[in-house]
Amino acid sequence: MSVSVSTNDLALKLLLAAVPEAAKALSVDAVADQLSQLDLDGQHAEGTNAVAHLLAAKYNSELAGTTDAEQAEVSQWMTMSARHGPVERQTFAQTLNTHLIQRTFLVGNRLSLADLVTFANVHPYMTSLTAQKRFAVNNFSRWFDLIQHSLSADALAKAGIQLVEIDLNAPVQAKKQAPSAAKDKKDASAAKDKKDAGEPKAAKKKEKKPQPAAKELVIVPSMIDLRVGHIVDVEKHPDADSLYVEKIEVNEDEPRTVVSGLVRFIPIEQMKNRDVVLVCNLKPASMRGVRSFAMVLCATSTDGETVEFVEPPKGSKPGDRVYFEGFEDGTPEEQLKSKQKIFETIQPGLFTNDGREAGWYDADKKFHKLMVGGNVCTTATVVNGSLK
Repeated sequence: MSVSVSTNDLALKLLLAAVPEAAKALSVDAVADQLSQLDLDGQHAEGTNAVAHLLAAKYNSELAGTTDAEQAEVSQWMTMSARHGPVERQTFAQTLNTHLIQRTFLVGNRLSLADLVTFANVHPYMTSLTAQKRFAVNNFSRWFDLIQHSLSADALAKAGIQLVEIDLNAPVQAKKQAPSAAKDKKDASAAKDKKDAGEPKAAKKKEKKPQPAAKELVIVPSMIDLRVGHIVDVEKHPDADSLYVEKIEVNEDEPRTVVSGLVRFIPIEQMKNRDVVLVCNLKPASMRGVRSFAMVLCATSTDGETVEFVEPPKGSKPGDRVYFEGFEDGTPEEQLKSKQKIFETIQPGLFTNDGREAGWYDADKKFHKLMVGGNVCTTATVVNGSLK
């Protein structure tokens, strides 16, 4: 059993530190420029939220919520907290501040994955705020302070997180200068100006023009290169019982090699000659010695017991573009950069709806269907399931 944690995945580092049973039982490897991954009890998970849920199911199920409603809310907060960028962070802080007016924790009355993952994701933002700005979102700041002190100093240190000094009292305003003092200062300044008037002025230094601010990255789902693939060959991974190694045709010079953790869920005879949806611009990753050049998009039921392919509509051909409704004109990135967290930002919003249609919920909870040539991608049975 092993977990590979991305070097910039603060949330999973914190979760492993906060759940020592998991850290002791698992072989933990640090990886750069790829998604965090977990192989556990025949299951394979990729991405922060998917790995966090699998860890919670194994070592502390209450962290994921004790009812269906709580579990859905936990996933929602984890999804929203993954969005980054100055404007999005500020908006999210305001959302948290309003939500926490009469709440101690984000979901229910106990610490959950929502608190841990959200805390890790907003930690850099909280660190950047002044005392004045922290007080302006005092419910958010109160919650943040509670979570950081609910964790041991050792857990925070292992995750590489420093305590942030939170003062929930109103910042002291600077006193205005007394009129007499202000007048004396003005007179002194005037005298100095008069004295300097008769002296030759030094040559002014040429002022540097301010550099334009770096353009903020706006993350949209069309940045992900999704295509129809056809599985032409599949076999068991030689060194991992939970993994398949597939050859998938995507209308390129040769089929792509793809490694998938589907052994527990889909029999090998049902893997062959299947049309699937592939994520094609993730950075190639080595999985137990076999290099994988894409990821098969699957739907997981709410109880985690069923995993199915996201199926392209009938008539789709290998290489056909798969896109989200409303983002038809977007251009995919050539390769997703791990530092930008594009897939990690979009993935938590990927779900099926009540009608088994695959798609993406944006920040306003609008559902954008996953399409090929105007027809929607679906699953066989999974409703309201996450996609990964």
